[in-house]
Amino acid sequence: MLSTRAFPIRAAFSSSVFIAVGLSVITWTLPAQAQAPQPAPPDIRELKALYQRPPARPIENGALVELGRFLFWDSRISASGKTACATCHFPYLGWATTDDRSRGDSGRRTSRKSQPLIGLGHADGAPVGWDGRSATLEAQVKSSISTGSMSMHNTDTPVKLEVIEARIREIPQYVEKFNAALPNTPINIDSIATAIAAFERTMEPGPAPFDRWIAGDEAAISESAKRGFVLFNGKANCEACHSGWRFTNDSFHDIGTTTTDFGRGQQLKSVKAMQYAFKTPTLRSVALRPPYMHNASEMNLYDVVKHYEKGGIDRPSRSAEIFPLQLSEQDRLDLVAFMQTLTGMPEGEPAPKLPGR
Repeated sequence: MLSTRAFPIRAAFSSSVFIAVGLSVITWTLPAQAQAPQPAPPDIRELKALYQRPPARPIENGALVELGRFLFWDSRISASGKTACATCHFPYLGWATTDDRSRGDSGRRTSRKSQPLIGLGHADGAPVGWDGRSATLEAQVKSSISTGSMSMHNTDTPVKLEVIEARIREIPQYVEKFNAALPNTPINIDSIATAIAAFERTMEPGPAPFDRWIAGDEAAISESAKRGFVLFNGKANCEACHSGWRFTNDSFHDIGTTTTDFGRGQQLKSVKAMQYAFKTPTLRSVALRPPYMHNASEMNLYDVVKHYEKGGIDRPSRSAEIFPLQLSEQDRLDLVAFMQTLTGMPEGEPAPKLPGR
């Protein structure tokens, strides 16, 4: 006769076998899961090394820079006598503007927003302007005064360059400053442009929280901004165009924002990649100067991220660096948080007291 005590023993034995087998399966499967390949995280130290800020450019002719500073703020170098370089390039906005379009000396709106001048001194050799029509800063200044936004060539009463040059020559303090900066050089459009360009090359970005973080201060920026930095240099592909400590490669790209303005393509009509291409602006102090893009088509930095996420207008000229992205809401916020750390503190300088005023 079978004892009823055998059932508990058999039940216990069955349970112990089940547990043992289960544990065996677990111990056999865990190593396989642990060995699954994972993408290596970017080396933050290596990324930081790419953004080390160099010393400010040395000033070779202090008198010339000082002369250019006065002329940059002086409306007397415009046709009407009412428009200065500083009218469209405010120092506290990274030498840029928040206007969606700049206004010419005639009062008419231009087709593009003014580009920031901040840090341009480190880009010597690169074409200047959204479409790169000027080979140098000197050429850009001369063009602006003679036929561009500081001229009145689109009006019925244009003012000749000789009139503008005479205004400056008639101010004794300017004559003295020109003699100190450019001895034995006539006061004309070329020497005026030389002085203004010399000043523009000294427009260094102010120290930003990002710079302090790069230098080792981990508390200088938020954790969200740090994640944004990694995204900027990784999945979001921003650094493909906004590279280096100035956050620009000084090149031209079609990022799919317009169907009417050919940008660099106006200068290089036969180059397919330059159709609708515009110069990559610096991101230094970018948070200060909405709206964004050459045509002010994006109202804030979040919208800018959304534009790049969509990839812009798909066409043969669209740059290879631009393509649709898969970003989460947190990714978007982190990228914006990162860009906000690029604001210099302080940025810009006050207007000087002008000669003869």
